[in-house]
Amino acid sequence: MRHLITIWVCKLVYWFLRRTGRHGAALPGLIAEKMDPKLINRLQKLPEGLIVITGTNGKTTTTHLVAEVLKKMGKRVFTNHSGSNMTRGILSSIVRNSKLNGRLPYDVAVLELDEAYAAKLSPILKPKASILTNVLRDQLDRFGEIDYTAKLLMRLAANTTDLVVYNACDPRLVYTPKNTKAKTISYGYVQNLAKNFPVDDNWHSEKVTAVPQTDYSLAAISASKIGLLAKNNKMVVDRSKLPGVHNALNLSGVIALINELYPESKVDFGNLKPPYGRGEEITVGDRTYILQLVKNPAGFSVAMGVEPNLPALIIINDSIADSRDVSWLWDVDVEQLSKRHALETSGTRAYDMANRLRYSDIGVSNIDVDIKNSIQHFVKHYERGVIFLTYTAMLQTRKIMQKLSRERRRK
Repeated sequence: MRHLITIWVCKLVYWFLRRTGRHGAALPGLIAEKMDPKLINRLQKLPEGLIVITGTNGKTTTTHLVAEVLKKMGKRVFTNHSGSNMTRGILSSIVRNSKLNGRLPYDVAVLELDEAYAAKLSPILKPKASILTNVLRDQLDRFGEIDYTAKLLMRLAANTTDLVVYNACDPRLVYTPKNTKAKTISYGYVQNLAKNFPVDDNWHSEKVTAVPQTDYSLAAISASKIGLLAKNNKMVVDRSKLPGVHNALNLSGVIALINELYPESKVDFGNLKPPYGRGEEITVGDRTYILQLVKNPAGFSVAMGVEPNLPALIIINDSIADSRDVSWLWDVDVEQLSKRHALETSGTRAYDMANRLRYSDIGVSNIDVDIKNSIQHFVKHYERGVIFLTYTAMLQTRKIMQKLSRERRRK
């Protein structure tokens, strides 16, 4: 009865927030956490259980792709679409999607969890399956060194009951099989692709880490397809709507998970699109721009390969959700950006980013801390482009560009 009362109260809070014109997505989750913290356990009771995805980079995209493939298979999928990967965000989604009788009308849950929350919640949730994407330096002011982050991921592996899919090309995840009783399946890439996926161990070196043989190995990447060696069987998969080499690797992990959980199913992995802000295309009138989230040196360096010849706007914020410490910008291999014929910077750390570029003799044509002004300038001068941005900058930019798009349509 307690969970029913919690759901009714929180649904009433949602209704009130909407009536007053406020979003307030976290408030119902906060109330649910206080009233009934065990409400989150309802996810493990779904008919096909719970799948958890975590890691430094790629967890939002991988979660989205797993959910979309399962929907193609006819499954009713519960997932945290907004990328709210902490307890309150997940509880908010449970409350919002529950029926008034308390039932969750889904077959399977697919959750993105922040690395720390994955470790904290996994003993409670006992997920059926999990994907561990990678361990890279990120938010050092919160997580500290990456060996600690790796230990957090191993706790999730230890509490996963059936299947752990892990990126064996990450040197801190190779020990995953020793840390779980669940079946383990590895994914990664062949040696000649290793240069596309930097790891922290050789960040300032020309050396390329030797990679192990994996159960699912990314063997070829083109703009429209990937070639995958899946347990020695060759697969060619359409990835034309998933830009960037990082998404090729994310897709490999998704294929590994689905093939192992549903070996008898015929699965269509084609025509998958990235979630918002992770390679998402936004149009403003007849102009098109790609939004690409960046939050650490490895992620930024890999993401620079998205449409490498287009002009770019780089928006760096330093709020708590972005990480207050932006010293990571100095570890980014910005030389790749020199090929672009125009670069602009914005956000609260617009000048820090411009300074980093100029230390590499890369010119910046426009610097403006005001995100709205900088987007309007970028849209005015370039018909196509890529916008690299941190998390809060991405949320602001999407709203601004959607408003610009509506205004263009009304004209």
